[in-house]
Amino acid sequence: MVCSLKREEAISVLKQLFEKCTFLDGHYLALMPVGYAGLMTKGYQIEIKCTLDEETRTCMQDILMKNGLTIKVKETNTFIIYRPIKAKK
Repeated sequence: MVCSLKREEAISVLKQLFEKCTFLDGHYLALMPVGYAGLMTKGYQIEIKCTLDEETRTCMQDILMKNGLTIKVKETNTFIIYRPIKAKK
């Protein structure tokens, strides 16, 4: 299960990605709003379409970890950035 990001948070993460991960410049990125592709929570997720080399993947992972986010493969060369829901104890 996933939890969406607030709009401001998603924009902040995008800025960080573009500033630090220079190979993402010019690639397809989108904020997916509520109701997109079956998303049942309020807020956004980030969709990126690109081929990730090891350097870019590492750069992205560092930024995502700092923000408590993760990435999953949607389909070949399409990735979704989201906040995982923490399991209740």
